[in-house]
Amino acid sequence: MIRKKRSISLDNINLTNPQRAAVTRVLTAQKNKYKKLLHEAHERLHIIADMTTSLEFWYNVNGSYEFVSPASEAILGYSPAEFMGEGVNLEELIHEDSIEQFRADRSRALEGEGGKGIEYRLHTREGETRWVQASWKPVLTRKGKHIGIRISIRDITEFKQCQYFSQAYRDLMLNIADDLDEIGIFSLTPEWELKTWNSGAQGLLGWEKDEMIGRSLDALLPDAEVESVRAVLGGLTCGERRALVLPLRHRDGETHRVQITFMSMCDHLGVLHQVTCLLRATS
Repeated sequence: MIRKKRSISLDNINLTNPQRAAVTRVLTAQKNKYKKLLHEAHERLHIIADMTTSLEFWYNVNGSYEFVSPASEAILGYSPAEFMGEGVNLEELIHEDSIEQFRADRSRALEGEGGKGIEYRLHTREGETRWVQASWKPVLTRKGKHIGIRISIRDITEFKQCQYFSQAYRDLMLNIADDLDEIGIFSLTPEWELKTWNSGAQGLLGWEKDEMIGRSLDALLPDAEVESVRAVLGGLTCGERRALVLPLRHRDGETHRVQITFMSMCDHLGVLHQVTCLLRATS
């Protein structure tokens, strides 16, 4: 017969009263020390979570909120207390065009899968519609037990507005460029591939847009000019304009001398984004 091990405690160890008092003091000191460390760790985590500008929701496995960061008030107009105990639900604020995606992503997170860079639209208390970017992550204990999910939400409304207006501005400029028959206009990527080609460029050189988009600038240059033109392009600084007279290949096989003005455009980091080229026939 296997005898069950007896747990060890101060009550079943033969100690004298002075020894028992000394051990009790040591254990109490250790307990207080770990309680203090745990409290400090808890406070640090809450300070970090409370001060983040992103919105944090932590759900337990039953779907109720364990934590909502104060950013909920700035982004959504609802305080954490309204989510934690007053019946406000994030799902009810998700825009109807995003709700199915939101539910599918939450289900995957509850099953242990993560996801990041997911965009949703949602409604605020004031009735505004905001764009957000979210990341889902399962919450696991150190032993790997799945105890809930976390969603981190970042407001990207201004970014989406800039993105929309940037695209609208680009489309407007392309439409204007296409209508300028008297001026040839095309643009190049940093790898010198053609990304736009207007009707004026077609009129000057004969090539149609579908034939040129994606091709290298080298296709327009005589072999003897390729190295020197690439050297010029490689030396362009941000916002610089440089004009050259170059022979360019016409679709009929001939070369036509044109005046070409290169205008560089850089991104916010000062890295070349595009070179726009204006073509005019020379006399």
